[in-house]
Amino acid sequence: MMPFPARSCLLLAVVATGVLLLGGCSLAPQVGAPETEATLPSSFDTAPPDTLFPALDDTAAYAPAAWWEAFGDETLNTLIDSVLVRNLDLRRTAATIDELASQYRIARAPLFPSATGDGSVTRQEQPANVGIGGALGGGGAPDEAFPDRFDFTTYSLSLALSYELDFWGRLRNQRGAALQQFMASVDDFQTAQQQVIAQTVTTYFEIHALERQIRLGQENVDLLQDRLALTEDRYDRGLATSFELFATRQEFEAAQADQPELEGVLEDARGRLALLVGRFAGSAADLLGSEREASLVLEDIPSGLPDDLLMARPDVRASARRLEAARLEIGAARAGLLPSISLTAEGGVQSGSLDDLVRYDQRFSNLIANLTAPLFQGGQLRAEVAAARARHAQALATYEETLLTAFQEVRAALVAYSKQREQVNLLQQQETSAREAARTQRDRYLRGVGSFLDQLDAQRTLVQASLRLATAEEATVNARLAVHRALGGAWVPPPTADDPRLFRSSFDPLAEPTP
Repeated sequence: MMPFPARSCLLLAVVATGVLLLGGCSLAPQVGAPETEATLPSSFDTAPPDTLFPALDDTAAYAPAAWWEAFGDETLNTLIDSVLVRNLDLRRTAATIDELASQYRIARAPLFPSATGDGSVTRQEQPANVGIGGALGGGGAPDEAFPDRFDFTTYSLSLALSYELDFWGRLRNQRGAALQQFMASVDDFQTAQQQVIAQTVTTYFEIHALERQIRLGQENVDLLQDRLALTEDRYDRGLATSFELFATRQEFEAAQADQPELEGVLEDARGRLALLVGRFAGSAADLLGSEREASLVLEDIPSGLPDDLLMARPDVRASARRLEAARLEIGAARAGLLPSISLTAEGGVQSGSLDDLVRYDQRFSNLIANLTAPLFQGGQLRAEVAAARARHAQALATYEETLLTAFQEVRAALVAYSKQREQVNLLQQQETSAREAARTQRDRYLRGVGSFLDQLDAQRTLVQASLRLATAEEATVNARLAVHRALGGAWVPPPTADDPRLFRSSFDPLAEPTP
């Protein structure tokens, strides 16, 4: 196939270059920072000084990545590694990233010229007395100049180029909006990772807390059984009243009734853990290590610099990027009100035989410059602009609400964690006192000074104090988890994703995109 004529190529290049140089404008509105972001308090310490525990002075020292490793629990670490690979919610969210990457490439494609190659063979047969042949008097008697029928074959090879000049920035704004949506989907994936990790940590410690409560509950049942037998003996000897006997029996039966409920909740928690790892319920036994106590690491967590901490939350970043996408969509909608310019060029060769198809004198070419201006669409285009502005207003409200919610969650989580730590410290002191009392009563009983009933009561007090401490420690784990969730940050490395943009060697989901 021969090239386009030189004059046509030169004209096309001049027109395209000139319009591209002029087409640097964008109709997307320029907006300032949202009011909520501009008035964000300088720190989270807006509560009375005695409400929050002392925080780290240097917020940069806060390293949220893989924070659960501070528990020193290898079973938990291995479990989270499995969840990040096998969890079905994460697989679905990762597929969404791939979809939006393709959507971005679709929105980017019109910025480049499109080329279409075509090869055709056309065979045509018709009477000579129709069309041009009929107009020239063909189709008459056999001895006339024209035959009765026309029969011919045409071979053609062509290349067509088309390009829409993005003078008003419509295509660039659409591309930028699609890119922001893609970047927001990467943030959504990190949010999903945080949620799944949080559920895993919560469920893991819930299982250990329930196992501990069941074990302590059974100890309480055994002690109450011994106490009931002793009370019955004392009642038979006239040393205890019927009211004391009935009260002891009711307490024993109530403690027995609590055990099946705890065992049911434990089985449900094990099923939820199996689901997080993408396995059938009932298969969680091999996911857990031997029963052990949770080792609480009550570390200090920074409570200052909301700008740094809140903007590290992937949900805040995703909301901000969707707000920017909505702004760019306004520019694309406004550009639809203005004329569009497109260029189309087609060239190739055409011949009645294959042998002549490569001859230069069989060439043909077409060059079309098209200016299209909307005149009347029944208000559709202006309604699209109004709809884009309304979507921007929705995205703005969503972003400000997300920012306010994030600030409230951080402050509430810090207060709750501080109070929970205080409660655990008090309950640890109470358990220590109860253990000392139980040891004293046991020594008194062995020396023949104290009674067996006093020893049983002291042991029951110790068991009940341990139960309260177990519940409080589980709540402390959840409170600490809430702080990490509220502060956000990169709990795990950013997801691996193909860069949907051209001319980029690496993909950084935290980098600011350039539409």
